[in-house]
Amino acid sequence: MDDNALTITTVNNYPAETFNRLFPATMTEISPLHKIMVNIVKIDTDLAAKDIYKQKNGEFSLTKIGCLKLMTAANVVMEKSESILPKDCRRCAEMAKATRLAPQCGACPTKDDVAYQVSILVPEPSGGYRKYTATKEVTKQDTLAKKNPVEHMGANCETKALLRALRAGLGLKGGYTLAELSKPFAVALVVLNTQDPDMKAALIQRYAAGQDALFGGGSQVALPTGSCLQLNEGAVNSEFVVVGDDSEDAPDTSGDIPPWEQVDDIPRCEVCQKPIESAGPEWPVQRVVEYLMTKRGRLICSGCQAGGGQ
Repeated sequence: MDDNALTITTVNNYPAETFNRLFPATMTEISPLHKIMVNIVKIDTDLAAKDIYKQKNGEFSLTKIGCLKLMTAANVVMEKSESILPKDCRRCAEMAKATRLAPQCGACPTKDDVAYQVSILVPEPSGGYRKYTATKEVTKQDTLAKKNPVEHMGANCETKALLRALRAGLGLKGGYTLAELSKPFAVALVVLNTQDPDMKAALIQRYAAGQDALFGGGSQVALPTGSCLQLNEGAVNSEFVVVGDDSEDAPDTSGDIPPWEQVDDIPRCEVCQKPIESAGPEWPVQRVVEYLMTKRGRLICSGCQAGGGQ
């Protein structure tokens, strides 16, 4: 059975007489790397469950709780939901900006109106997303006329804006009867076909690469046993060379200070190897070094001088 026939068979398994089908119209052809997965969502028709609410015309619409159920099943992402200025307020703001006069909101009958803008991302078979943005305004006058609580204006406005976006993205109807809502929603979702051999190999390779990035892995290069890194002395641009234990050219470093005790650019006593210290504010370390090299011809600390180290 080819992919198109398999797609048609999958769609026909959910007849419109039994299900509220939310199938994109473009789902007639599908690549071998993808497959159709259908999620079933049951909407509770009891008004106390808060999945639906009754409209003025007698039909029922989904609440935000019901919308979130369908969004989860369809893998829809709410990109943004924000409160915006209603159109009357935007007009006043533009006029105030042009005239440099403060808007008179105190006596305005629309000062309590609310507006919301919602953006959603609907997945596509190509792996990307289609963006849908919808805006809705709710006036205080209409809310009072419908005898709805004024304190719920913002939540109702956001839900209606979300419904507008979902209608465009998933093909939802603006209103349903109770008989229609009693049928479960069949939400088609295009996902990767993990049964395809090429796709399965690619996923395994990507998973292995992610594991190596998190916990380490792959080939690691180690130095030969008994080798160390040393700097060439006297070179302007120092470079690292590997010196083995059995090398005939290995320098004798038995009398040197261990590398972990060496500090670059610090003058030391040639007898005890202690750092040369300053002799007060007027005698910093550099001046002491110049004095010792001039008078003594070598760097020797005051302790070694007192003990006869000179």
